Amino acid sequence: MDFFAQQDQARRSTLLLTVQFSIAVAGTILLVYFLPVAFWHFYKTAQATVPPDFQWWYPHLFIGVCGVTLMVVLGGALLKIAELRRGGGSSVAMMLGGREILPSTDDFFERRLRNVVEEMAIASGVPVPPVYVMPHEKGINAFAAGFGINDAVVAVTYGTMTGLSRDELQGVIAHEFSHILNKDMALNIQLIGFLHGLLIIGLTGRVLLHFSGDIGRSRDGARAAAPLLAAGLILIAVGFTGYFFGNLIKASISRHRERLADASAVQFTRNPDGLAAALKKIGGLVHGSHIQSPQAGQASHMFFGSGVRSMFSTHPPLRQRIQWLEPGFSGTFEPVNLETLHQHLHTIEGAPLPEEGIAGLTENYSCVAQTIPPSPAQVRTAKRKPGKSRKNSPKLNGHQLLESIGRPMEKHAETAKALIASIPETIREHASSPYGARMLIYFLLLDSRKEILDAQMELLKTQAETEVFQTLERALPNLGKLDPALRLPVIDLTIPSLRFLSEAQYDTFMQVVKALVEADQQTDVFEFALQRVLKHHLDPVFEKVGKKPVVNYYAIRGLLPEASVLLSMLARKCHDTEEEAASAFHAGKNIIQDPRAELQMTEPEQCTWKQLETALTKFNESSSQVKKELLAAALACMMHDHEISVSEVELFRAVAATLDCPVPPWVTPVSMN
Repeated sequence: MDFFAQQDQARRSTLLLTVQFSIAVAGTILLVYFLPVAFWHFYKTAQATVPPDFQWWYPHLFIGVCGVTLMVVLGGALLKIAELRRGGGSSVAMMLGGREILPSTDDFFERRLRNVVEEMAIASGVPVPPVYVMPHEKGINAFAAGFGINDAVVAVTYGTMTGLSRDELQGVIAHEFSHILNKDMALNIQLIGFLHGLLIIGLTGRVLLHFSGDIGRSRDGARAAAPLLAAGLILIAVGFTGYFFGNLIKASISRHRERLADASAVQFTRNPDGLAAALKKIGGLVHGSHIQSPQAGQASHMFFGSGVRSMFSTHPPLRQRIQWLEPGFSGTFEPVNLETLHQHLHTIEGAPLPEEGIAGLTENYSCVAQTIPPSPAQVRTAKRKPGKSRKNSPKLNGHQLLESIGRPMEKHAETAKALIASIPETIREHASSPYGARMLIYFLLLDSRKEILDAQMELLKTQAETEVFQTLERALPNLGKLDPALRLPVIDLTIPSLRFLSEAQYDTFMQVVKALVEADQQTDVFEFALQRVLKHHLDPVFEKVGKKPVVNYYAIRGLLPEASVLLSMLARKCHDTEEEAASAFHAGKNIIQDPRAELQMTEPEQCTWKQLETALTKFNESSSQVKKELLAAALACMMHDHEISVSEVELFRAVAATLDCPVPPWVTPVSMN
């Protein structure tokens, strides 16, 4: 199942959840109505000498019960979801006792964890998410939370961070990234909200029960307390019955998604042994995967392993998960504890023991980091010059690239690791702080032409912060030395630090970026791609975007002008002559399956970046399958000459990112179909 089918599956799962929740609410309404009616009937029967006629149906009472129950349940669910939405995945992580790991950390274990997350993010084509650790949790567990790619976070327990080897940690993080890519996170948060709504009925009953006890202590209050006591008991029974069935729904959905995440993690890393070893350590550790936080129950379906003991199993049995990965597993777990795990990591990875302190962590981390051999970037880095021969250019398989969207493989993880290792250490240090991250973005936009560069530096001197400008001045001798293939990975690494800007700093930063781009009165492919990536990933953080777009287009026929603009822009930007561009446009047009979709190549003066932005905004309102068809046509158009440059890769990734379709890094070229 490809990324676009997974998106459709996620929408169907949300619809199914809504239907199941509606059934649970309907059952709750019936219980809230019939239990008081039955109680009233038995009460009247006990009082009367002659049994009265029993009447079940009271329309006005039923309407009142429906209104109040819906208001309480739906109101509670929506308020909980809104509360979690305000902080995105970070609010869930903090609710569970998480602490964010700063990009600039020098702790060995925190740095190692961030490195793995960065590799997985770049391999997946998503921005590097904030990373949290739950410092008081000694069990081995993790989770991903958020409503989408742009507000996702990855969190692990202290036991996971300090007790797993790098391969095991990579398997766990790959499992969590599959939840991000499969859009499980939004479903998980909706489950928290729906269950909270059902639970409020029972909590309301407990409040009434306590209140009736308070007023029932006096002789006069005893009579008034009786109805409150009865109402409280009824609401508790109804509320916790609804909560029972809600948990049943949650467990059923969660088990299926966890099995899929295990399979996706193995596909991602091609290392089932790493994931299996992490699960074995859970089985042998006295703490297992237990989460101590009092809020763990409502988030139990989000964890890598079973975080709470419950009659509703949100995960497949541990032995079964391991046997899926390692069919020969005997089912016996070797007992381990955190001390032995720390000692093992000290031996195999040079990890500091807990008592060595921060100084030891930093020193040992440097030794380990040096063992990763840098590899050359696997993307062709030279920009194409007009008229250059293409006969010996590398060829790429567009179908394989399209299939890799949202489904990263081992080769993408290896490429990401090689790209990160190729980034100079100084650049990685700058990317880990808000000042350095802004400097790097400005640096990437500097022009090599002296007159333009002088104008840009003068602009930065007046508009950028002093520390940022001074750091940039010191970096000027390196202008033009950065491998173009590393530009997108560098941008990806700056995103976590840029999230720490204040709203005013972010506004100033984006204004400076725009001014640097406009310094030469024209926008090239990289400048357009950089602005789109920054705005798409950071605007939601600073609440610069409106409501999430809804799907309004299920066929490309409703988007013909926009599709024509996109293919025309790509044809002209990726090919040298108008004749080649026209041929490339028709190659992309032929991918569109609908025979009634008549696309026309737009005139050169109508192919502007502004029109492309407008077209992409409208395409964001299309269905997953329309986006897939559009990206397939875009690839066919770009690769019509069997060649693709770094700037063209950047443009395609910017287009795909705008449509929430994460593209893994370009890998070693292969023959084109």
